Amino acid sequence: MSTLSALDRRTFVKSGFAAGAAMAVTSAFAGTAALADEAINQPGGGYANPDGIGYPVTADATEDVDVVVVGSGMGGFAAAMVVKEQAPEAHVVMLEKLSLLGGNTNFAEGGAGFLNMSHEEAIAAVQADMIQRNFVVDPSLFYALRTQQGDCSDWLFGKHGVVIVDYGTGQPLYEGGHGASMIATLTPQAEELGIDIRLEARAFALILADEYTVNGLQYKDSEGKVIQLNAKAVVIATGGMNSNPDLLKYYSNVDLGKIMPLGIGQDGDGHLMVEQTAHRRTGLQTIDAFFSGIGTQQDPCGFETDLNTAAGFQFTSVFVNQYGKRFYDESFSFNTGSQLFFTCIPQVVLSQSQSFSIFDESYIAKWEAGEWQNGKCGYDSAVKHGQPMEIRETLEEVKEKDWFYQGDTIEELGQAIAADVESFDVDTFVATIEAYNAAAAGEQADEYGKPQSFMWPLQTAPFYAAKSGVNAYNTNGGIHINTKAQVVDPNGKAIKGLYASGIATAGWDSQVYGGGTNQPVALWCSCVAAKDIVENRLGGTFAEDWMGDVPMTSILGEGYENANPLG
Repeated sequence: MSTLSALDRRTFVKSGFAAGAAMAVTSAFAGTAALADEAINQPGGGYANPDGIGYPVTADATEDVDVVVVGSGMGGFAAAMVVKEQAPEAHVVMLEKLSLLGGNTNFAEGGAGFLNMSHEEAIAAVQADMIQRNFVVDPSLFYALRTQQGDCSDWLFGKHGVVIVDYGTGQPLYEGGHGASMIATLTPQAEELGIDIRLEARAFALILADEYTVNGLQYKDSEGKVIQLNAKAVVIATGGMNSNPDLLKYYSNVDLGKIMPLGIGQDGDGHLMVEQTAHRRTGLQTIDAFFSGIGTQQDPCGFETDLNTAAGFQFTSVFVNQYGKRFYDESFSFNTGSQLFFTCIPQVVLSQSQSFSIFDESYIAKWEAGEWQNGKCGYDSAVKHGQPMEIRETLEEVKEKDWFYQGDTIEELGQAIAADVESFDVDTFVATIEAYNAAAAGEQADEYGKPQSFMWPLQTAPFYAAKSGVNAYNTNGGIHINTKAQVVDPNGKAIKGLYASGIATAGWDSQVYGGGTNQPVALWCSCVAAKDIVENRLGGTFAEDWMGDVPMTSILGEGYENANPLG
């Protein structure tokens, strides 16, 4: 089975978990009761939907199985494996539309709330979660997560031996700093359990008895044949819609021209399938990002390039807007020491009509000498700190880009930008940089209070500017669930047989990515979904010791305390 093995890249009590518990196609519901025309929803709204996601067709073959899990990242593996462990006779199918397993979990750093929280601890943590996310979250989900997360971590890291390492990032991460190592660990175990793993199998439509009852789904195999899987439960663990800007524009309220998407296969398929049901519209997508990058959506500099990292997100960076003025303290997250503000930076950049990263030859010399503060991710920052960056080759490649500007003086640089951006005022820009240089020299205070230690003067020609946007790891949100990870309608009524996991689910983030709502949420969603599936869809028993007998305290040490989760 294909996995990705190497990438550059991102207590309560033991029983706490258990206790905490368009096209009108006549064959659309083949083998099931037909819905009235008015009950059929149109997935995607105005989206062109070229792949017909959310519209069943006549199948080439039909199989009867017990559980279908869509996606093979953290959410997919956890749901499939926990169900199979607790219901060994069940036929569990895991579908992955790509030719390799893991999806975007391959790029995740990891990190989690590794221990169950007591009631008092959870209440305090949930309040902090709400504040960090502007209160536009579901506190009931966060409470369930915080009181049950330790059991989930025991299962993953203790029972199944996924290795985590403390690289000095504040939370232990997956070995190697990426989730590919986790996928490589779980894959042979999933195969040994007897999970039916199918690659190049793109799920595209649910099979409904009515809009509140899911009886299975359809997928296309590698040969383009449509296979219908009749099932007692379906788990949607398909990730976000970061890879599909044509769809995302209907679900986001930001300027997508500034969003430089990362990741693979995040096409919003799960969201569109859920919209077939009484859930209806899946809603706003949070853009999950840690820092800015340079370039545009259509022509990014490239996440893996050192120039993007250097010019996009350093405490010593200088950004100006469409008027040629700075608009915030670029070292803001350092000053606060809070991940909240670390993840707010992309939103600050998006608040401006245009944003430009300004640097000069002296900056490049420092970057090449290993003087920088932030890497591409926490792992990168920890293990590569002080290493020289490779800037020159990429710089030569981007000099002819229409988002890159150069001048022998600050005034010439401003004139180059102004020729492209009508609102850009050259005199304002020159005055802004002069004031910045004076603050860097200690001659006056910085207008935004930036510490002098993070202020590098801009005095060495040539001078450069690059349009800046946001390197988006993924989107987050959309599918509403309850604390059993059941998909629900707008009034909270559960859709029978349908569950969702991970970043596809709503209730975790608002406009700002708060951190810790990717891997930890996927793990928790899938574990609670598996419990409900085993007990209420398969009629089985879910063992109280399902998580195994290797607690996280034996891995992290008795003195370990939960920190703000990454992932």
